[in-house]
Amino acid sequence: MTDRLTSNALGTQTLQGLRVLVMEDRSLIAAKVVEALNEVGCIPVGPAATLQAGLEFAQRSDICIDVAVLDIDLRGSLVYPLAEMLRLRGVPLLFLTGYGTNAIPTTWSQVVRVEKPFESTTFIEALISIVSGEADQVSCTVPIGRPAVEGMEQGWDIIRHSRNMVMEARLLRAPHGTDKER
Repeated sequence: MTDRLTSNALGTQTLQGLRVLVMEDRSLIAAKVVEALNEVGCIPVGPAATLQAGLEFAQRSDICIDVAVLDIDLRGSLVYPLAEMLRLRGVPLLFLTGYGTNAIPTTWSQVVRVEKPFESTTFIEALISIVSGEADQVSCTVPIGRPAVEGMEQGWDIIRHSRNMVMEARLLRAPHGTDKER
């Protein structure tokens, strides 16, 4: 599998011809993953949005899977049975998830994890690390980039501001002691 790892003229590593099972239940995220894989020459298998569909892909003899990109929560079903099946077949795994490190069982703590939201370059770097065998316990979590964190912070600020406005509106509409006496 690592013999498929090549370098292009820019010195960046690509994953030409690697067949990647994509398990993601959100279509926009799945499209972003597939686009990133296509850009580096991978062959996406799927995407599939349910655990059952993933299990069916993994059991098919006509489909070869070199590596798997798995969202942990697929429409309410945890992906671990599929991950176990793939691990027994020797398929390297990458979790692409919103789950934090503490939410992942220790059995799966060694799997490289890319947090959502993610940047395509971060995702591809993590994929390269597991295919090339460079991933280890220390680098098992690939942090999201700073722009994404800043975007999340801005989002939370908007939510807090909106909540404050709703609370103020409720207070203004609530009957006051002097209004009750009239």
